[in-house]
Amino acid sequence: MKKILTIAFAGILLLMTSCQKETIKPASEITIPTTTEETNNPTTNNIPSVYPNTTKNITTTNPPSNMDLLQFLKGESDCTIFYQALFRTGINLDLSGDGPFTIFIPNDVAFQDFLANNNWTSLDDISQNVLTMIVKFHIANVEVKISELEVGTTVPLFLSGKEMYINMDDLANPFLVLGLTKADFLARDLVQSNGIVHKINGVLSL
Repeated sequence: MKKILTIAFAGILLLMTSCQKETIKPASEITIPTTTEETNNPTTNNIPSVYPNTTKNITTTNPPSNMDLLQFLKGESDCTIFYQALFRTGINLDLSGDGPFTIFIPNDVAFQDFLANNNWTSLDDISQNVLTMIVKFHIANVEVKISELEVGTTVPLFLSGKEMYINMDDLANPFLVLGLTKADFLARDLVQSNGIVHKINGVLSL
């Protein structure tokens, strides 16, 4: 009888032990979702990918132009005469590099007045040498931003060997002087990929 009780008691102990093991096993399985979440965490690394997009949006609005000087001038309907003069004299080739260059470009009204004052009707009436000299008086091989100037300064016109003077006595109304000629700014600091354009209301000559 004692043997039977001992066997029965041992069976009960084994049963209880197996039940405890079964309850412990699911508890260990509870940790699995945590590891799964950890393995899923790398997907949150996609969040910084928003920053390049944001930066792109900012930087694309910052560059004033992705055109070079000649591409820009080609589209300016009020500067067609000077644009033609650039190609007629071959000086367009001097502006095809990386720069920086600065062009002080007379608008068509200013150039038409210049032609009329010299009894010329078109560019065809100007000799190649004179036209080349005139165009050279409007081009510098340095970057000149009027918005950054606080006092007057001279600008080297590298193709002609001359210097232009920018008068900044009145910061709101600066003007250019070359020899006996003077011109006011119509538009300033038009920044392109290889230089800057300023539109002026006069043709510069000596």
